[in-house]
Amino acid sequence: MFKRIILFTVNKIESRFQQNEIIAHRYKVMNHLGTGSYGNSYLVFDQLSQQKKVLKALRIHKRITRSGRNTFEIEKKLLLSINHPGFPKYFEDGTHKKIPFYTMEYIEGKNFEQLIFQDGHKYSEVEAFKIALDVLALINYLHEQRLIHRDIRIPNVITNGSEIALIDLGLARKYDNQGTNELNKTKRNIRKEINPKADFYGLGHFLLFLLYSNYSFPKNKKESSWEEELEISHLAKHIINRLLQIEDCYESCEQVKSDMKILIGK
Repeated sequence: MFKRIILFTVNKIESRFQQNEIIAHRYKVMNHLGTGSYGNSYLVFDQLSQQKKVLKALRIHKRITRSGRNTFEIEKKLLLSINHPGFPKYFEDGTHKKIPFYTMEYIEGKNFEQLIFQDGHKYSEVEAFKIALDVLALINYLHEQRLIHRDIRIPNVITNGSEIALIDLGLARKYDNQGTNELNKTKRNIRKEINPKADFYGLGHFLLFLLYSNYSFPKNKKESSWEEELEISHLAKHIINRLLQIEDCYESCEQVKSDMKILIGK
């Protein structure tokens, strides 16, 4: 409760960079892209390199704590360590008005939150699992680098119509095979664990959003479970149940990939 009050207060008093504002004598703000738990993201024009970039500035309630500043540094280092077209490239960092920031590649396209809730896109079962298979390939790349994303959600997956990209490494962490929260099963927050299952869990919910895009919510009908509401195949339910750890959970991306390929007929 106290944390919520602090966040509410911060949201009220925190000022953002304004459109056309020049950051660090170099970056012209085009528009505000969004606010995350750690940073505000802006589309900027780099007047030095003459290209669009994304500038992420650390939020005030994170700037005043050592853990918040450390997490921002971790995010920069992780992004710098990644060399894959499915993730934004890291460029440079700096400060403006004592606010730390860094810049990264601007990836053209829309995220799936925009596609579903703004554009009204609808995805069939096969389409949803084909998209999820592409996301899984990016998750697999991270896992091969011993990285867990921990924030697989529809706002963090972008597509330009043919290619998929995964953004926002603010919660990503190195994986040491130990995992977290395994001893306290009653209070587990699977998304925050530092092991591959956290990303599988996020992918399961990502799939549900895609599948629900094709669902018509009847009026005055009592809310049911997704298994009852969604008209999807037994295999689709089985895969999602395993991703969500309702059934025997997946241990590797290869296991998930194998079942998804069967479903889409590859």
